[in-house]
Amino acid sequence: MKAASAGKLFVVMAVCTVYFLSFVRLGVLAYESFGPDQGRYRPGTSIGPVSLSGMTRVEAGQAVADRVNDWRATASLFVRYQEKKAELPIDVFTFRLSESLKNIVNGRPSPLLVLADMNACMETVERLLPRAAVDAIDLKALEADLEAVASSLSIPDQPFDLARYLPSSGRGQTVVSEAAVAVRDESLARFLASERRLALPTNQLVSLRTVIQQAGGGLSDRAISALASAVYRAVLSTNFLLMERYAGSELPDGIPAGFEAKVDDKRDLQWLNPNSTDYTLILRYDGRQVKASLYGWPFAYQYIVRVSEAEPVEPRKIIQYDAHLAPDETVKKQTGRTGLLVKVERDVRDGSRLIRKETVSEDFYPPTYTIVVKGLDVPESSQPNPSQESGTPLPSSDTANDGQTGASGGQPEVQESKGQNSNVSTTTASQAEAEENGESGGSR
Repeated sequence: MKAASAGKLFVVMAVCTVYFLSFVRLGVLAYESFGPDQGRYRPGTSIGPVSLSGMTRVEAGQAVADRVNDWRATASLFVRYQEKKAELPIDVFTFRLSESLKNIVNGRPSPLLVLADMNACMETVERLLPRAAVDAIDLKALEADLEAVASSLSIPDQPFDLARYLPSSGRGQTVVSEAAVAVRDESLARFLASERRLALPTNQLVSLRTVIQQAGGGLSDRAISALASAVYRAVLSTNFLLMERYAGSELPDGIPAGFEAKVDDKRDLQWLNPNSTDYTLILRYDGRQVKASLYGWPFAYQYIVRVSEAEPVEPRKIIQYDAHLAPDETVKKQTGRTGLLVKVERDVRDGSRLIRKETVSEDFYPPTYTIVVKGLDVPESSQPNPSQESGTPLPSSDTANDGQTGASGGQPEVQESKGQNSNVSTTTASQAEAEENGESGGSR
């Protein structure tokens, strides 16, 4: 009895529920069919960024078409790879207006359907990317991003960076630059007993001095010079930004002029990877030469380094006088060394087309002066007079020459006699050494 009553109650409740739900639904349909906004879209209805609230279907189609035409007339979409940039034609996009209107959901947003012609896009992309990168690019991801921008009828502030659609590793990456310096050094052999790889992340400053210190150091000055020169030369053939580089006052043996990089406690070699992809610096040593290689995606341009012919700078000749030498005696105290002036330039090319020329550095290695010491010529008027027998003592040679040669140094500052070569000057030894010890290094 109780079971029958419960069943009847359940049936009544179910019928009532269905009745009320049907009434609500039928009431909405009746309002939409016979209400004052018949045929117009409710608030919240949109296609892409175009609001269709209060519009009829015909008005909505016209509004969307107008916005699309305005976007086509004003939009500029660019793609880039490193330093290269090109504009993407707007006509690569096809807007599917009819299908977009059919898919309208009253009171809700709907997407603006658009297709990007990737075959036409690739004509622009291939002008920017190296061949190896073209084969590796993720076209599906690029297509989705292009269609998303067109569907929103927006104009990006930045170009589409094609490097974002390249894999972080894999086929296509290669050695983009390398350089080697001949050197034999045991400390370098220990330091590079095995290959060293250094990551060069995008937009991160790299310090060679820090790299050496973190690896334990222990390198001789000669090994550091060779390693720094190889790295510097490899970096020059890229678009990396050189932030700090020095040259010393004397070119180390085995280092080509123009490619020295001085690294010590006070000086460093620093550079920055400005690209949106990472690179790797590989250091190797085979017992005869140290090699620095940069590995990653090929560059958009080619960077060709040119070094001018070294211009010799002849040393000056410094003459000093010493009263302890005979008048006709000459002693060469220091042999001069010819200085160098060398200019390094870089051509940036796109195939056979010259993009620009850059001056990288002008390195000056000052000459070492030639120093010659001569004896003093004593004038006849200063010779002792035999007629003077009064016992008055004559001044000694040191005293007589005081004010010219100094007490015992014998290194006077005097002017050379007439007829002396214009390239010859006179100074004291301390002045010569001060000038000789000056360095030409500085931030390049």
